[in-house]
Amino acid sequence: MKYVIINADDFGLSPSVNRGIVEAFQAGGITSTTLMVNMPGFEEAVNLSRVHPELGVGLHFNLTYGSPVSSPRDVPSLVKQDGSFYDIKTACTREERDIEIELNAQWHRFLATGLRPTHLDSHHHIHQIFPAVFRAMNHLAVKENIPMRRSQTSQEAISPSHLKTDHIILDTYDKQDGLHQLLHYLHQLPEGTTEVMCHPGYIDDTLRSISEWTEPREAEMAVYRDPMVKTTYQALGIQPIHFGMLSSLNSISPLSSTAKPPTFTVRRRIKQTRVSKRKRSGIASLSKKKKTSPQKSKNKFVTSRIKVKRAKKRNASTRKKR
Repeated sequence: MKYVIINADDFGLSPSVNRGIVEAFQAGGITSTTLMVNMPGFEEAVNLSRVHPELGVGLHFNLTYGSPVSSPRDVPSLVKQDGSFYDIKTACTREERDIEIELNAQWHRFLATGLRPTHLDSHHHIHQIFPAVFRAMNHLAVKENIPMRRSQTSQEAISPSHLKTDHIILDTYDKQDGLHQLLHYLHQLPEGTTEVMCHPGYIDDTLRSISEWTEPREAEMAVYRDPMVKTTYQALGIQPIHFGMLSSLNSISPLSSTAKPPTFTVRRRIKQTRVSKRKRSGIASLSKKKKTSPQKSKNKFVTSRIKVKRAKKRNASTRKKR
């Protein structure tokens, strides 16, 4: 069986992003999102989550936008002199103790809403970039018995989370072929559970003041509102789920121990896949030739024996007549 989680990052970033994510969910394009608890759209996102309880909502751990939930004095390695986070482009040493303090603060702000995160992931993929962030998040995921987004690093093997999808697709869909790209991934979806990350949303002044990623959000919005996405799920027998369903799903129908290793897909691998298919096609043709060759030889041998027998009969008959 194939299951897909379409997760929209950055819920709570701004009112326009919130609106885009909810519209994508209502269109059947996404099933899950992750909430930034220290951003201007946080309170509105919480209210929208209550209105749409079927939408899975996790924690989008953030150390690169805005200011910490905890006191800046308690997490000095994470902040600049003005008390705001270092951005992702600034070289700094984030201390593991400070990361744990801030993660705990963001987790409890989420719980204070009366909601419970379905899973954990991170803004700007910091759990993939910084091993200390991965360790802190993985420890919390295990402690709270919730899933965490797969990491594409060796940390996954060293400290594997007990709950995660079998596969993950990290890509963007803001180009002209964005819808085609997403549908291609759905047609190639492997067995088991797969997360597809996306960033749909609209643009407002709040977003422009915080993020450089603006116009691409509206382009992805158009992709995930397209009815072809939901139609493709149905046509291919893909079951849309969110992370809150993952634990019960794994206990009912886990992948077998002989299943293929997890896949991590990015756009540049598409060409490699096509080349591999051509190679496999060539190998298959060669195998067919090899398989048919012995049969042809055998047929020739049988035909020769029949001809010899017929020749002997003709010679015997000729001798009798003489």
